Amino acid sequence: MSKLLCHFILFGSLISFTAIAQTEKQDTAISRHGQLQEVVVTATKFPKPVNQTGNSVIVITHEQLLHSQGETLSQILDEQTGINVNGANSNPGKDKAIYIRGAGSDYAVILLDGMPLYDPSGMGGAFDLRLIPIDDIERIEIVKGGLSTLYGTDAIAGVINIITRRAAQKPVEGNADVSYGSYQTFQAHTGLSGKLHAFTYDIQYDHLQSGGISEATDSTGKAGFDKDGINSNAVLARLGWQINPDFQLQPFFRYDYFFGNTDAGSFTDSKDHYQAHDLNAGFQTSYLLHEGAIHAHYLYEQTHRTYHSQSYGDSRYEGLQHDAELYWNQNLGKHIQALAGLDYRYMKMPDTTAKKKNPSVYLISPYAALFWVNEKGLNVELGGRFTHHQQYGNNFSFTFNPSFIFHSGMVLSADVSSAFKAPTLTMLYGPYSPNPDLKPEIAYQYEGGITVPYGNDGSDMRFTVFKRKIQNIIVYTPAAYINQDEQRDWGIEYENTVKAGKHLSFTGSFVFLNGQLTTQENGKDTTYENLLRKPKASFKLLAQWQITPQWFVSSSLENIGDRTDLDFNTYPFAPVSLKAYTLWNAFVSYTFHKRYMLYLQLRNITNTSFTEVYGYNTMGFHMVAGIRARF
Repeated sequence: MSKLLCHFILFGSLISFTAIAQTEKQDTAISRHGQLQEVVVTATKFPKPVNQTGNSVIVITHEQLLHSQGETLSQILDEQTGINVNGANSNPGKDKAIYIRGAGSDYAVILLDGMPLYDPSGMGGAFDLRLIPIDDIERIEIVKGGLSTLYGTDAIAGVINIITRRAAQKPVEGNADVSYGSYQTFQAHTGLSGKLHAFTYDIQYDHLQSGGISEATDSTGKAGFDKDGINSNAVLARLGWQINPDFQLQPFFRYDYFFGNTDAGSFTDSKDHYQAHDLNAGFQTSYLLHEGAIHAHYLYEQTHRTYHSQSYGDSRYEGLQHDAELYWNQNLGKHIQALAGLDYRYMKMPDTTAKKKNPSVYLISPYAALFWVNEKGLNVELGGRFTHHQQYGNNFSFTFNPSFIFHSGMVLSADVSSAFKAPTLTMLYGPYSPNPDLKPEIAYQYEGGITVPYGNDGSDMRFTVFKRKIQNIIVYTPAAYINQDEQRDWGIEYENTVKAGKHLSFTGSFVFLNGQLTTQENGKDTTYENLLRKPKASFKLLAQWQITPQWFVSSSLENIGDRTDLDFNTYPFAPVSLKAYTLWNAFVSYTFHKRYMLYLQLRNITNTSFTEVYGYNTMGFHMVAGIRARF
């Protein structure tokens, strides 16, 4: 621990942290101290300055996404403080698992424009990050912590809200992006949007293909494992109708297709493959009130997944969900804001082999929250959600989230909340080891943070400590899924931001995690450290320099500490150690005529050999070059 502490002190003295650089006018607000503040919607479901919430919030702006061309969504998320995406740097077709503050991927909610993406056919229900191209994204808001009061099931570790582009405000505007890089990787994007009187339209298409690398590691180096490539396509269409100045309606349609060659397992080559389809359609609408608004959405989502194994044949999975939500936010006087809503979700898994044929389940959840906003600096959120689940019954979630803004701009914040994860259809009804008597997993989180600004240019530092306990963890056994384990995690996050003038910034973060799992064995408790594939310590550094209005460069370092994995080729599964590694990446772009951008993305410049998942390959040095145009 002393060595780790020395690294932390050295890091804090040498490195600076830059948050997202510039934001558009509609995404900022003036605080009571005259400082420009980012406005976010995910933390409270309606626009609010980021310093008025006690939650830990990360905003990835459109500008940062432009400076991340050539990266995948998984790689962009992996660069954020407190987040690791396992598989982000493995073969492009390898599955991606997102860990927020060390929690598993099943404990993170992925939203698309505020609507939950979910795979009812999956064992844990987590959405596949490979299905979302970055070229359709305007910005990303990440809120860490227990968010079940606002977002229901699965929001134990945090929520990632992917906000897509808005339509252009002129009759016709086009955009395109073409790139080519290592591993025969080709990507193309094109889109058209505009506004005609009271109507808007937006149509986007994305294509990605790559020759890839061998997914599994050839331990002998002589077996000649084949490369496992991918091919994916995505279409997004959205319309808008401004019925009157206060009322708008936006229907949408989105379809994603992904095909990837895979291997049979760790260290095992095969000509297996995987394909997935995801379709979602529905509408969003809002009606403006005096000092408030009414919002509603409906989402229909259907997923199909097929695994083809040379040894076992095809395994098909299908799921669908209907999600409908109606909520209202209102200013009740000078200091009080209110939020109230009703959320309904229906999930079905067409599967005649399940214990209950073609199982389905619904959840219905009313929720409410009050927000106290005081010009003297005190902000408080207090809320709760009651959930009725068709199978297991009822549960309640709450949040208490105070913060205080000092005249200096320093912010003290805290969060005490509970969250839950409902058992999935697979766990309840099979086809393997179902248990319809499962109860939800319940989590409690405690968090405290301090943000200290310095200078007048947006430099600041943030220190956060958190503790999380998850009870009734659902565990697979050959006989049936059962509620058994308890997971306890705690950690610290340090971020520091320094801006050296208007055009140069440095960013950095340090995260330390610890986790313990308690399980019942023969009537006795056993407790052991449990951070499978998750580093105890990680450092992330970034420098950005807008050299001229045309030239932009950035460079980043990411150090991931030692981790533990399991060897699934043994039984019982033997623990194995994965060594720490450091990746160096860089990006350069040149913008001309204000509409065109040439870019070059360089990743793993030192060609570091490392492992994210035991028995699987990762990418060495690789690059992507492309051009982006707006016309």
